Amino acid sequence: MKPSDTPDNGALVKFKRIDDDQWRDGEFDLENQMYIEIYSAELTTHNRSDVEKWEYVKD
Repeated sequence: MKPSDTPDNGALVKFKRIDDDQWRDGEFDLENQMYIEIYSAELTTHNRSDVEKWEYVKD
């Protein structure tokens, strides 16, 4: 995957930040270019540029 690749808008994904080894579950917001954590107690977003890897969540 190239860094310029982005998931579809609203897609459920797993992602890993550049500065952390933990994989997080989230959703991608194409309009704002942000990953949104879905299992966080508070609204937590991550800039696309901070994400090293992402994968679609399989059904």
